[in-house]
Amino acid sequence: MDFDSFLSSPRWEILQIIAKKPSSPMEIAEKLKTTVSYISQQLKLLDAAGLVIKKRTGTAEKGKPRTLFSISDELTYFIYLTKDFSGKKLIHVTDYHKTILKIWLLENADLHYYVEKLFWKLEEDLQEVEAIFIETSESKVLIVSEDKKLKQKIDLFAEKLEKRISYLFISKNQLKKFSSEFLVSLHDPKNILNELKGGNKNG
Repeated sequence: MDFDSFLSSPRWEILQIIAKKPSSPMEIAEKLKTTVSYISQQLKLLDAAGLVIKKRTGTAEKGKPRTLFSISDELTYFIYLTKDFSGKKLIHVTDYHKTILKIWLLENADLHYYVEKLFWKLEEDLQEVEAIFIETSESKVLIVSEDKKLKQKIDLFAEKLEKRISYLFISKNQLKKFSSEFLVSLHDPKNILNELKGGNKNG
């Protein structure tokens, strides 16, 4: 399959919608401002490619069951072009891959290596951490933990890094001061981010 052309709009837009929330063809058509029949045609192609799965739901408001579509698997598609090697590769994503990708998507590429090092250092004491987020508007790492010993340990570690990175130790309640729009989770086992979505603003 030529993945580049196959995932051209609107199939890519459809996948983005159902990655956030399983949706019916009608819901997708409304968001993309097109016809249900056109969306159904595109979903058939995505289904044949093994990129989506469909599930029949129970009774909806109007008394009819619905078919909801969601992504079949978590994937990343790499296109790499360097002096030493080049290529394209579709990879099934693990939690490790997702963590690395979220860090790599920070605007300031100079911080990638150092934020990775900070995360792997925190991983040694994850039992003392409720959650770890990247605040993307300021490239800041938010560590939801009130463990003072861990903070001392990380402060000492950060002092030894060649580049200064911005991080904060905060409580779960203090996290509400940050807009969920700019938060990307690196570690969030209790889905704290879901609690914040839909109304919290900075300040």
